Amino acid sequence: MEKLTKKAASLDLQEKIKELIIQRKLKSGDLMPTENELIELFNVSRSSLREAIKSLEALHILDIHHGIGTFVGSSSLIPMIRGLTFHAQLHLQDNLKNIIDILDVREILQYGFAPMTLPKITDEDNQKLQSLIRTVEENASKNLFSIEEEKQIHLLIYQPLQNHLLSQYLDAFWEIYEKLKDQLPPIRFSPKILALQYRELVDAVEAKDLDRMQRAILYYFQEIRQCLLKGNHHEQN
Repeated sequence: MEKLTKKAASLDLQEKIKELIIQRKLKSGDLMPTENELIELFNVSRSSLREAIKSLEALHILDIHHGIGTFVGSSSLIPMIRGLTFHAQLHLQDNLKNIIDILDVREILQYGFAPMTLPKITDEDNQKLQSLIRTVEENASKNLFSIEEEKQIHLLIYQPLQNHLLSQYLDAFWEIYEKLKDQLPPIRFSPKILALQYRELVDAVEAKDLDRMQRAILYYFQEIRQCLLKGNHHEQN
């Protein structure tokens, strides 16, 4: 009971620190009040404060520079990525539902943001996309996947939106895949077929054809989903 009370008190203190950041309109990189100021403000012990600050540092809400001070952190999605990765790993032995769920969210994001990003894509962006798809096709001719180029195609298409949160989410899904790929069912999917799908997506983007682009997105995720499920079925049999 004492441990639960201590944990609850620490969580409460973390919330108070976050509220302080908001109330004082502090931004990422701003210096936090000193340790003594926070102790007096919240009427807590030094050890309790340090424990709360350590927890917030793990969440990237605070950034500790020893000998200098504590700063407001970047509040990145890295803790979320770690949590999702662990959650998926934990349940991967039972079924692929969590991986499929993550894939579904990514599909909705890319499909839904397509009408917003397509008009913003420049000729320079298209040149970069064409360069990437040529690498994907070249590797596919050698029966190789181009994971890094595939990732960059997805990220580059949505980069013109300058939506930092969306970029982090999309990057997070790729990082989760990188962490889990060795534990996923064997990919029974031709690199050449995948290259054709990417070619259709990139050409649709260059043509600024929204319907074609969204169809390409839906087809891509449908194929990936079926690939995972088929690979899992073969693995079980």
